[in-house]
Amino acid sequence: MPTLSNDVQAVLATDKVRFHGQEVAFVVAEDHYAARDALELIDVDYDILDPVVDVRTALSPDVPVIRTDLEGKTDNHCFDWEAGDAAATDAVFAKADVIARQEIVYPRVHPAPMETCGAVADYNRVTGKLTLWSTSQAPHAHRTLYALVAGLPEHKIQVISPDIGGGFGNKVPIYPVTWVRSSRRSSSASPSSGWRIAART
Repeated sequence: MPTLSNDVQAVLATDKVRFHGQEVAFVVAEDHYAARDALELIDVDYDILDPVVDVRTALSPDVPVIRTDLEGKTDNHCFDWEAGDAAATDAVFAKADVIARQEIVYPRVHPAPMETCGAVADYNRVTGKLTLWSTSQAPHAHRTLYALVAGLPEHKIQVISPDIGGGFGNKVPIYPVTWVRSSRRSSSASPSSGWRIAART
């Protein structure tokens, strides 16, 4: 499915698993108990691949390329994101008496909200309106992406984000099904705050 960075995100892993906790299968069942029983029947045979665990070396030419699903992809560079007025910023620095630079490394951390992630949707066939209740920190981004996935105009989609019991960044991803994550699954598969390197000037 599409992402806001003009990329695509796999709903299920196909050729390889690209991160810890990535979904590889799903079960449709009448109730939670039947679903848990069916999950126990799934057996996945993994081949061990060399990992990329440090953002500081991820762009090195000798590390494995993670997104081999993208045609022509030869490195682990994701995307560039720029904001602000570059010319005005350069002008301010050109006038500065002193310029100090520091590289700050933010190591990987994992959020642990009390309430797990979940999404429940209702589509009204008469009005053509989709209403989604989601424990999301980014309801407007969700609405935009659901419009792309479902082919509905954004004004026909309402995302209701109730009290979410904490988020800390892991309640931004999109979940396109009726779904509630267990606490155990939340701990193992929630998106973490990945390695970041900030150049402060």
